[in-house]
Amino acid sequence: MAATEREYLVKNVIDTHIHLSHHYSGGLPNTWHPQEAESFRRDWTLDDFRKSTQTARFQISHAIFVECANQPALEEAKWVLRLMDEVDSPIVGLVANICAQKGAAEVSRFLDSLRDADGLLPKGLKGARYVFMMWENQADDACLDASFLEGLEALCKAGLLWEFCCEPRMAPFLSSCIAKVPHMTFVVDHLAHNGNRGGDMETWGPAMDSLGKLPNVYVKLGATEQWDVPNPEAFLDRAIQAIGFDRLLYESNWFVNEAMGDSYDRSAGLVYEACKRAGASETDLCKVFHDNACKVYQLDV
Repeated sequence: MAATEREYLVKNVIDTHIHLSHHYSGGLPNTWHPQEAESFRRDWTLDDFRKSTQTARFQISHAIFVECANQPALEEAKWVLRLMDEVDSPIVGLVANICAQKGAAEVSRFLDSLRDADGLLPKGLKGARYVFMMWENQADDACLDASFLEGLEALCKAGLLWEFCCEPRMAPFLSSCIAKVPHMTFVVDHLAHNGNRGGDMETWGPAMDSLGKLPNVYVKLGATEQWDVPNPEAFLDRAIQAIGFDRLLYESNWFVNEAMGDSYDRSAGLVYEACKRAGASETDLCKVFHDNACKVYQLDV
């Protein structure tokens, strides 16, 4: 059956979290996935992403590239921006690897290297993240460090968002950090579950409640099952209850899902079923799988 004739559970989906790497074919060296299990140790290309989604029950139309430890980070950003200019590229936004933890000077240095002759940033650059587990300050409340807050202010002035990639032990401190930069948009990756240290429901749940009270926070639903969470359904249900359909985003975390042996549909299906359990209407599903991404990443697709 032709793709245009298929019945999808959700159409025109924006996957807000994919990674790419050409480490093994002479592209930028990657400092992360070659150190992982054997199934991670290969190139992960746009063609691979297209193949992974071809048989999915969800019609994936566009995607956001989130930094993937391709080095140097500035060259990764430039590479992805070029990919976005290719005909029929599904990538419509870039979350670059910018170490806001180092402060405003580091943010300005990175951004200035991407500005054009008129001083404008690329339209495709939407925001930044730097994985907290890779930062020297490993305290649970590292997000409250003064240098990091200074870096966030610099990103905010540039009109960019910040994505938190952290272990759940940091979740109770995220709302205090975000409240200090109220005019900035924040996105929490993987339900703040990159790994499962500190991920007990009794601690994590109230942290989600606090985030739900902040109107400038969006939370990505997906990939929880990839981080040793034994009952991802319970965490998805709790996140939907805390945040609400207006500020939730679908993510696959591709290629991690495929490297772990999952089909593309695994995360998407878990998110879809969780939304349905919560009584999602067709409008609500459209928000989670498309509309909220357009709002957060300023897309017209």
